[in-house]
Amino acid sequence: MEQISFIVEAKKYFENDGERFWECNDTDLCLVTIDFENREASFVWYPEDENPANFPTEDDDFEGVVKLWEELGRPE
Repeated sequence: MEQISFIVEAKKYFENDGERFWECNDTDLCLVTIDFENREASFVWYPEDENPANFPTEDDDFEGVVKLWEELGRPE
């Protein structure tokens, strides 16, 4: 397993980020990518009815994202 991507509700993804948690809508989503080989993680925050390709990719903390992925049952 070198790289995985999964979708999670933005409120769940940002639950430890007070500012973004309150900025996102209840229906917003995050497309999360974890690159295990390079120990990198990124996400795209987007509205539910939009294409995530139309929004910027942002880097995130690898260890924190892997922890969330494990808490969610390792979705793929």
